Amino acid sequence: MSTLAFANLAQAATASDTVPAPVELDGARAAALAAAVPVFRDKQPDANLANFHVHVHPAQDGTFQVIFEPRQDNEAAPTLGGRTAHGRELNVWIKASDNSLDRIAFAR
Repeated sequence: MSTLAFANLAQAATASDTVPAPVELDGARAAALAAAVPVFRDKQPDANLANFHVHVHPAQDGTFQVIFEPRQDNEAAPTLGGRTAHGRELNVWIKASDNSLDRIAFAR
């Protein structure tokens, strides 16, 4: 049993030392993300972007949907409305034609 515990401990230490995989975005999604970040900062000025997962999806009607999803604390349960200790989930739609803001919505 102790060998198993030490094996798991060593494996966890190795996993935390690994370099994160690179993220690849095409230019259009990168531009949409760049346009969405100031909206995130305006709507959640106290939130730290490092505590969020960010998803960039092509949406309908020539827009990109950028989702700022707050990370869960290790032992915290998910709550309605996409809220965690780090902030609220925010959805930002950016027009692909000129990278202007189309609309925003907080998770419900």
